[in-house]
Amino acid sequence: MKIQEKNDEWYNNPNLISLLIIGIISLIILISQSFLVTSEVSALVLVQNILNHNITYMIVLVYFVLLQFNFGKKYFDYANVLMIIFFIVIFGTSLLTVLQSFTLVSLLSLLNNFLILVYFFHTFLRGTRLWKDFKLNKSLFNELSSEWYFNAILIVEITLYAVSLISTSTVDGTFLATFDCIYIILFARYIYIYSLYLDLNKINVYNNLGDCGEKLSEISKKFVELIDEVHVDNIVSNIGEKIDDLSQNIKNINVENDKVSEKSNSLKNSDSNDKKNKTDDLKYTANKNNKKYNSKEKRGE
Repeated sequence: MKIQEKNDEWYNNPNLISLLIIGIISLIILISQSFLVTSEVSALVLVQNILNHNITYMIVLVYFVLLQFNFGKKYFDYANVLMIIFFIVIFGTSLLTVLQSFTLVSLLSLLNNFLILVYFFHTFLRGTRLWKDFKLNKSLFNELSSEWYFNAILIVEITLYAVSLISTSTVDGTFLATFDCIYIILFARYIYIYSLYLDLNKINVYNNLGDCGEKLSEISKKFVELIDEVHVDNIVSNIGEKIDDLSQNIKNINVENDKVSEKSNSLKNSDSNDKKNKTDDLKYTANKNNKKYNSKEKRGE
């Protein structure tokens, strides 16, 4: 997403945040390998060392680079599933680190990795089949708001940064801790903005974030109120339509009942008339026979 207005805040621009994350990760990789660049080592050894010590940053870098192309946008959900698996591995590694060396830094790193895993999982799986099939909306972690996750990651990461600055004694370590803190905060902000877009139904989960250009933090409440009003109006109109349909159906049923009653009454009348006619015929025939019998008796006398 490109900034269309000068007064748009950069921290509400997902595309700009993605580019900043790419730049920060690149700086982290370069600074971490700066001592090898100045020394006489082969290119192969340099690449192997980058992969061994910066595999975490490399995977995130590939993820954000892919989002800048149509291929990454097309397979956005699949990339998110792979990132979730990647964060699960990172959390497991952090847990083993805490078990092997229980320190404040390792404990804060474990907590931060856990928050990022849960936050990413419950944000980027919304709207997918996995979310519906496994009923993840009923998860206990889903009851916490997006603001809560973002603020929690922010507090934990700043605390971890302060502890890292105290424990480090080199310039490279200071720069690495600083850029790593910035990277984590930007990544959490990226998840937060995406959750806002999902809440406002402003994006499709199969597309990139670069299709919308509103100020999320300023207008999110207005959009939510507008959406709620429209939702309530739709519910009221739907209820009114259903009541009208039900009333019409009741009227139709009453008309049909009236018709059935008329038919049954006509049938009863016709049956009673037929019976009456038959009775009259029988009476007439009996009277006629009696007259004949009486006339024959008179003649016999």
